[in-house]
Amino acid sequence: MSVKALTRPERKTVNRSELRQKQSATLRMARGNQVVVISANHEEDEKLLLDKRYFDEIVKQLGAVIETLEIISDQKLFKQILGVSESLEQKTRLGKLHSFEEAFGEE
Repeated sequence: MSVKALTRPERKTVNRSELRQKQSATLRMARGNQVVVISANHEEDEKLLLDKRYFDEIVKQLGAVIETLEIISDQKLFKQILGVSESLEQKTRLGKLHSFEEAFGEE
């Protein structure tokens, strides 16, 4: 799923009585990056209804961002990564490295 789809969901708003009256149709509205906002009198009481795959993808991407930030914030580790990146690029260009499939036998 694209970054735009993950960060800019389409929102459809329904009130609680509409949800109760048209539950099946309302549940079908939550597909892909289309999020159903169940409105309430107070914003803190509003709920969101979203597609499980969409939610799982958001959680997966958030985890990847957190891991990246942890690596970048560890100055010692990040310097080590930057230090070997040039030699890895050179070895890759020269064909001296094995592919993931070659190394782990997955095709």
